[in-house]
Amino acid sequence: MTEDFLRKLQAKTIETLKFSIEFFEKHNLRYYAYGGTCLGTVRHHGMIPWDDDVDLVMPHEDYEKLISLQKEIDSSGGFRLLTPDTPGYYDPICRITNTDITLWRYYMNPIVFGAQVDIFPLDRTDEDDATLEYLLKEYHRKTARYQRANQKYPWVRFKENIQHRHLRGLLRNIKWALSTHNVNRYKRELEALKSTLHKPDGRRYVSFGSYINGMETYPLEWFSSYIEMPFADFMIRVPQGYDGYLKYVYGDYMQLPPKEKQKPAHSGYYMNLSEGLTIDEVRRRLKQGEKYVL
Repeated sequence: MTEDFLRKLQAKTIETLKFSIEFFEKHNLRYYAYGGTCLGTVRHHGMIPWDDDVDLVMPHEDYEKLISLQKEIDSSGGFRLLTPDTPGYYDPICRITNTDITLWRYYMNPIVFGAQVDIFPLDRTDEDDATLEYLLKEYHRKTARYQRANQKYPWVRFKENIQHRHLRGLLRNIKWALSTHNVNRYKRELEALKSTLHKPDGRRYVSFGSYINGMETYPLEWFSSYIEMPFADFMIRVPQGYDGYLKYVYGDYMQLPPKEKQKPAHSGYYMNLSEGLTIDEVRRRLKQGEKYVL
C-alpha cells in the first residue's frame, strides 16, 4: 500500500468515524476509543500514521441497541452497519462502513465494504481467569469455524491440490467447502457462546474481541466514564482510565514501535478508493487487470 493510498484510506476512515460518533451521540450510545484508536488518540491526536482502520468498544447494552438500529444506519445514504446477520459477512463483531469506496479484503470471502470502524462489545463478568481462558479458546475456535463456513472455495484450489497430489490439502478443501452448508449452525453456536459472556452485575469487564493480545479484563472504573480528546479535527471519547488501559495492553505506550512494524495491519485483494462497487463489478474489473484504484 503506497503512502498516497494509505492517506486517502485514512481520510475515508475518519469520515466514517465522524458519522459513527454523530450517530452514537444522537442515540445516547456509550462508546470509547479502543485498541490502536485509543493509542492513536492519546499519542498522535488522530489515527496512528500507519493504521488503516478504527476500533471502538461499547458496553454490552449499547452494543445490542446499536444492532437494533441497523436499518437507520443503512438508510442514511453513504454508510451501512455490518453485523453477523449481514449475508456473507464473516466477522463476529459489528462494523460501520462507508459505501463510496470498495475494499475486498480476502478473496475467499466474497463480500465488499468500505472504510472500517470496528465495534467490539464490552461484557461484564464474574468468571475466574481459568474459566475465561477456556471460553476465549472456545470463542476463537467457533469464530474460525464460522469464518471458514462463510468462505467460497474456487475450483482452482481443488485442481492445484489434485495436480500436486496434495492429499491433505485436498481433504482440507473438501472439509471446509462442505462446512458452508453449516454456516447458520455455526453462527448459532457462536451466538450461544457469546450470550453466556455477559453478566449484568459482573465485577469487571472482559473483551474477547482482540485476536492479538488474547483475553483482556479491565476494572469497571476504567470504563465507567469518558474523557474527550482531540482526534483529527473533532473530539472522541477515551475511557477515563485510558492510562491504565494503554499500559495494560501496550506497556510503554508513548514509545514508537520499530520501523519494520510501522505498517498497516490489513491487506486487500481489491481496493478502489474512488467508487463503491458490487462484488460482481469487482470481479469484472479484476479480469481486466484492475486491482488498486486511488
